[in-house]
Amino acid sequence: MSTTKVAPRSGADWIGYNLKITQHRLRHRLDAELARLGITAPQNAVLLAVAGNPRISNAELARAAFVTPQTMQAILVNLERGGLIARSPHPEHGRVIMTELTKAGQRAVAEGAKAADVVERQMLSTLSAEEAKLLCELLKRCAAALCVEPSVS
Repeated sequence: MSTTKVAPRSGADWIGYNLKITQHRLRHRLDAELARLGITAPQNAVLLAVAGNPRISNAELARAAFVTPQTMQAILVNLERGGLIARSPHPEHGRVIMTELTKAGQRAVAEGAKAADVVERQMLSTLSAEEAKLLCELLKRCAAALCVEPSVS
């Protein structure tokens, strides 16, 4: 048994803590920008995902928006009521529901993307282009490292 004591670190020294603070502030700013459009961040994520793949499943949409399948169902109902999406049965697979953007949904996707760009530019405003690219690559590597199950020694 090791007698080495690990010195406690403050939150300011933890990368994970700083990442969480940044994510929280990013989400807060994005929510404020999207509120002007009358949509939420999860709704924006769904609209973007549907724009990229109209045949996307509800489970895939839930993963894209970081919500549960139950919450996704509520989001889809609200988007449909708001006239941003239209849902219809798949012509060949009766249990599959297709989701498509309406004209209003297409406008919301374009405006939501602009809002997200504004927030991201603010977040990266103190970084050079090279630093922003490096940050993106490092975050991707960190995320990938967490997808691997640690080996038990």
